[in-house]
Amino acid sequence: MNTVCAIVIGHVDHGKTSLVRALTGTDTDRLALEKQRGLSITLGFAHCDFPAGTVDLIDAPGHQDFTRAMVAGATGAQTALLVVSAIDGVAPQTLEHLRIMGVLGVWVGVVAVTKVDLVPAAQLSAKLDLIRSQLATLGVSEVPFIPCSANCPDSLAAVQQALGALLTMQWPSRAPVDAFLSIDRAFTLPGKGTVVTGTLLGAPLGTDGTFALQPQGTPVSVRSVQSRGQPRDVVHPGERVAVNLRGLAVQDVSQGSVLCTADVFKASNCMDVHIAVLPDAARALKHMHELRAMFGTSQEVVTVRLMGGGQVSPGQSGFAQIRFRRKTVGFAGQRVVLRSLSPAVTMGGAVILDPQAQPVRSGDVARLNLMRAAVARDARLIAAALCHQGKGLAALEDVERVARLPRGAALGRLAGTFTCIASGHIAQTPDLLEARSDVISALQSFHAAHPVKRLAPRRTIEQRSRFFGLLPYVEKGLIADRKLRVEDGQVALTAHDPLAAMNDAQRMRLAEIAAWFTKAGMAPPDAAQFSDADDPDLVALLVASGTLVSLHNVALNQRVLFHAECVAQAVSRLRDIFPPPERFTTSQARSALTTTRKFIVPLLEHLDSLGITRRDGDTRQMNTQAH
Repeated sequence: MNTVCAIVIGHVDHGKTSLVRALTGTDTDRLALEKQRGLSITLGFAHCDFPAGTVDLIDAPGHQDFTRAMVAGATGAQTALLVVSAIDGVAPQTLEHLRIMGVLGVWVGVVAVTKVDLVPAAQLSAKLDLIRSQLATLGVSEVPFIPCSANCPDSLAAVQQALGALLTMQWPSRAPVDAFLSIDRAFTLPGKGTVVTGTLLGAPLGTDGTFALQPQGTPVSVRSVQSRGQPRDVVHPGERVAVNLRGLAVQDVSQGSVLCTADVFKASNCMDVHIAVLPDAARALKHMHELRAMFGTSQEVVTVRLMGGGQVSPGQSGFAQIRFRRKTVGFAGQRVVLRSLSPAVTMGGAVILDPQAQPVRSGDVARLNLMRAAVARDARLIAAALCHQGKGLAALEDVERVARLPRGAALGRLAGTFTCIASGHIAQTPDLLEARSDVISALQSFHAAHPVKRLAPRRTIEQRSRFFGLLPYVEKGLIADRKLRVEDGQVALTAHDPLAAMNDAQRMRLAEIAAWFTKAGMAPPDAAQFSDADDPDLVALLVASGTLVSLHNVALNQRVLFHAECVAQAVSRLRDIFPPPERFTTSQARSALTTTRKFIVPLLEHLDSLGITRRDGDTRQMNTQAH
């Protein structure tokens, strides 16, 4: 179905609601207070049917106190019907509404000059010329300019014709990829439950699919949908829709709530934005300035953190992060109206670049480069900036969100210079090669400086490489290529051979330590007594080669080292003294080997683990030797 959504804007009491009622037969003032005061307070909804499709009309309140409702109504609108009274001409809220429309990127498609029947005929031409001239200076020109009156049906034909012509035009899209419905009304129907309404953006919405209410993060399901009072299987983007939700109480829906595709949109306290201050703003926008941000149906007080600090002067633009007091939800490309808190006037606007940004300092160059790439909407630049920010690594979902791409679409656009290194993550191919080279180079330097050390602390490579995020994947690749080994959280090149690298003095000391443990038998020395500079590394080499056996005395929380030959001799002696199935206690084994409890307990536990002995309560027996 061909549809266009137009918001009806203009100063209070310029006849917007009367014009909509005359065009559609629908009275959009539905509240008793609105009828009593003759003043629109909330949004009103109507539509005009044409052979080419349907034009949805959103009647926005004209009073300055209800600007938030007007901004909410503009969410999803593709164009505006500007209403100006022929009696009063261009008034303050006419100007304010046009400023806001400019910030939101919603351009006037039709101008209706109302109440012409109340202006003396001799004055009408001059008044119309003045209004036309004033609007032209405000950027509203070359659109249908139609004098009319809600009380003169014949004068409305031209307005209807101009509205119908909107269906033939192409309107720029600022919508997200997935379904996104900023909720402007929530109510309960007997027997139905909670119903929410809004202008649908992004993708079609029906009873199929998984949805969530954000920023609450509540999963919801759709029972049914309607548009313009008629049941529908599916409602398309740009249409007004009423959605009957299952499993949701009306009090769970708050200001700024959004019904959206699940697992895509997430609430955040921080967003990256590109800010533009209006040329006629009364003052510059300064770093750490508090403003009121209006987007969708949200109205939040935010702190503006300008990248690089300083200020943005009237007529200028800049990059910033806006920080929220509570989590809210938006989408990349969404327009934001920025208004000062006091006086409440529009200072400028912003475009959301990343609605799920990580808070950074104002001088963060990597984040600033990402914002610049987001403005350019270049997926490769965005991916490169995210990789730089992530120390070499980027998530594809982040690329797709900032580049405004459908899920699964980014990888195809990044082929060639980017590599998928894990599920959902990418790196620049040159960075991967450089990171691999960094690891090898760092370990080569370490091994050259410490030839008898078998392993290097992981910080050796972490401190050397600027691609910290890629190190786990680089390590995995080097291990698969048998170029790297990892033990106990430490790393080494597989080509590194400490035995071959040591000098004559170190070889002599190695043999001396081994002989010392051989001579000690079942009363081995404490490794801590070997205090020469290379001794700890030489002991580690003897353990790694199997010359020494390292055991742990749990009770004393001590490491005990035996020479492997001494362990073998102990096994042989126990087997001779206690041939299976004869059983023996720990004390008997200690006496048989002429040692102490400090050594016999970890030794027997080691033999248990190897299956040489089998423990049963407080006794053991030697297992029969395999032949």
